[in-house]
Amino acid sequence: MSKKRLVEVNMFSKLWDLFLNAKEKNKEQEFIKKMMKTDPELGKIYHSWNNSLDNTLRAIKNAKDKKGMDTTKLKNILKKQY
Repeated sequence: MSKKRLVEVNMFSKLWDLFLNAKEKNKEQEFIKKMMKTDPELGKIYHSWNNSLDNTLRAIKNAKDKKGMDTTKLKNILKKQY
């Protein structure tokens, strides 16, 4: 792997970690707003990731609810009651 590619992968990993750390603390909206001001293109990417992640987690939770499975962990991840 070229050095340039390695730097790109490392940078992407760090950007993803920043987002997940904010999401874990339930501060993803603040993080996205800050990124929108700093770099609108990157802010849009984080906004899209957040929406996709939330939609996927809600779909999994709903499917588990329909089957009568435990959804406690998903509720904690979503930090919301659906």
